[in-house]
Amino acid sequence: VTRQTGLALLQSGFVDQKNEVDVMIRNIVDKFLGGFSYWLFGFAFMLGKSKLQNPFIGLGRFAVDVSVQDSLMGQVLVVFLFELAFSTIVTSIVGGAIAERCNFKAYCLFSFLNTIVYCIPAGWVWGEHGFLNKLGVVDIAGSGPVHVIGGSSAFASAVMLGPRLGRYAHGTDPLPMGNPVNACMGLFVLWWGWLAFNS
Repeated sequence: VTRQTGLALLQSGFVDQKNEVDVMIRNIVDKFLGGFSYWLFGFAFMLGKSKLQNPFIGLGRFAVDVSVQDSLMGQVLVVFLFELAFSTIVTSIVGGAIAERCNFKAYCLFSFLNTIVYCIPAGWVWGEHGFLNKLGVVDIAGSGPVHVIGGSSAFASAVMLGPRLGRYAHGTDPLPMGNPVNACMGLFVLWWGWLAFNS
């Protein structure tokens, strides 16, 4: 939660003041829609176990149902919640790259789909079925899947959407920060969250 809050504050500090609330709401959308798509599909693609799985995608435990009678579900739920935090932060990373560039409905769709896009390569590294896992790839605190998928999605989105409207209307001078205090607070909250995230 602190990482999401930190990113929301950081991103809202760098946009025009009229868009601060929009950036905050998009970070909330990442948590809810990203969490929903992770619950529905993502966990199954990343860590699901079934006879149909292969080295490229896990298939099993779609729409994870926590049953009190199943003694193993406690362990599954812990892993589910931990990986949920990773999967939703990926889309929030992208949010900063496309701030002030796309409409809200498109961002909601992106938030839902990007979580699924992240879960497949994450399964390659962290899933028992994953081909990279079987090759002996070691990932330290999500440096592979989280940052590679987050960065690639951010780069592709920024290239597709182009610069912010009015970005070069007055030359190449940097745009003024909307709220430097939010940006600084976000930096420190994000830093604190990353310490917990990576330990």
